[in-house]
Amino acid sequence: MVPSTAQVLGVFNLLVGLMLVASILFFVGGFIMYLVRLGTWPTYRDEAIDVMAWGVSILFTLIVLLAIQQFLARHIFVAVSGAALIIVLGIAYVIVRDVSTSPKPPPPRDLER
Repeated sequence: MVPSTAQVLGVFNLLVGLMLVASILFFVGGFIMYLVRLGTWPTYRDEAIDVMAWGVSILFTLIVLLAIQQFLARHIFVAVSGAALIIVLGIAYVIVRDVSTSPKPPPPRDLER
């Protein structure tokens, strides 16, 4: 059975929720790590900043994925047509590339010897 668009988007929304939780946990965990290591030597606060950067990058990735999901939900015909066009162009590219790189036949041998 092929899942409907609503079912696929429902699973996607579940993954979006998990990404949001991961983003918040990374950022808050990095911030707490930064505060805990404030007065120590060596501080290793650069690692806390790296953890916070991972949280922010997950959040920006989430924003991009949500924008793509909203576009697909509102313009499903355009998205399917565009995906079909990309697939057809990809297949045509592979065919043309394989035909142009096919090995040349060997030259005919001289049989008069």
